[in-house]
Amino acid sequence: MSHFTQVATKITNKEMLLSCLQELGYETEEGVAIKGYRGQETPVDIAVRMRQGYDVGFALGPDGTYSLVADWFGVQGLSEQQFTAKVQQQYALATVMQQVNRQGFNVVEQQQDASGQIRLVVRRWV
Repeated sequence: MSHFTQVATKITNKEMLLSCLQELGYETEEGVAIKGYRGQETPVDIAVRMRQGYDVGFALGPDGTYSLVADWFGVQGLSEQQFTAKVQQQYALATVMQQVNRQGFNVVEQQQDASGQIRLVVRRWV
């Protein structure tokens, strides 16, 4: 029986995902396997090397979205929910920033409050 669990995400852009993971301070590798309980391995498209414990991965599904894959039993330092929330927030921020730039807006202010919410103020001269 596998210890690995898969969590569906709405993440579709590989380059943006890699950029977000790097922005969060994680090292990544592509096209490798991650290890879990008792040395079990599972292939992933993107492996996130954790500083302690088991690694986390992203696997591209047939629908074009990435699933988060890990043996959370051995991932240390943060929970599945914490890691997922951090990656999804960074990915959402990168997506918004890309759209803001495409539409000719400039970021005037960016703040993150104690709860982790990010507030952006953008402006465009017309």
